[in-house]
Amino acid sequence: MARLLGLDPFNKPVRNVAKVDAEYDKDKYAKLLAYYCQAKRGATVQAIKARERSTLHRETCISKDGQLFVTSLGSSQRLEDEVLVDALAEPIATATIVVELGCGYGYNLSVLKEAYPNRVWIGGEYSQNAIKLASLLFAGCNDISVFPFNWYDDSWPIFDTFKGKAVVFTRHSAEQLPLARDVLPTLRKYREKIIGVVHLEPIYELTDEESTLGLMRRGYTLLNDYNTDLLTTIKTMGVKILKTQYDLFGGNPLNPTSLIYWRF
Repeated sequence: MARLLGLDPFNKPVRNVAKVDAEYDKDKYAKLLAYYCQAKRGATVQAIKARERSTLHRETCISKDGQLFVTSLGSSQRLEDEVLVDALAEPIATATIVVELGCGYGYNLSVLKEAYPNRVWIGGEYSQNAIKLASLLFAGCNDISVFPFNWYDDSWPIFDTFKGKAVVFTRHSAEQLPLARDVLPTLRKYREKIIGVVHLEPIYELTDEESTLGLMRRGYTLLNDYNTDLLTTIKTMGVKILKTQYDLFGGNPLNPTSLIYWRF
């Protein structure tokens, strides 16, 4: 709050590959990989997620449809997982392959696999430590695979790892792209392999400009150099937008998950 109000000095980051590498690969995922190696057999994907969300507080503030609530960390995670499963229900109903771009160590893929069995789950991730962690967590699982992926590359070889068509989704990954227009059109190269695309992301363009909460959310996005043009970029790509929905759930109420579902 102090940062949003300008009361606490804060150097605004430049959210580029170097920033992602430092914040996620060298810090977050390096620590989680080390935790896995120390815990050994006890480190399931659920245990890793619990470690990722560990905090001194047992309660947390969440958002849904513009309203704020207080709940336990466990309930927050369950609600977040339910939003993921429900949001992907229609897109993957007839799909046999699902691809997540920016999948971390594969937690989302594991949640979806439990809800929708008999599919192939493919993740793309920049962090080498996250890829290594995924390989350990899913060593005995033949239908979850995580490959190297960088949004800023001119081509995305992850689409060469499967035959047929896939549903593609992101979950708080495209938010790391300050300007989606610089990279998102690369998807067009693979349109023949894509059934539809679902973004579960904070959508800056849908954020309310009238309410205090909306203004705080806009300030939070700008302060962290998160994405501001995802929906605008999609609209310029000549695609069919099937659904948008704001604030499905906010594990961080200032950075809530919204939905864009579209296809070529």
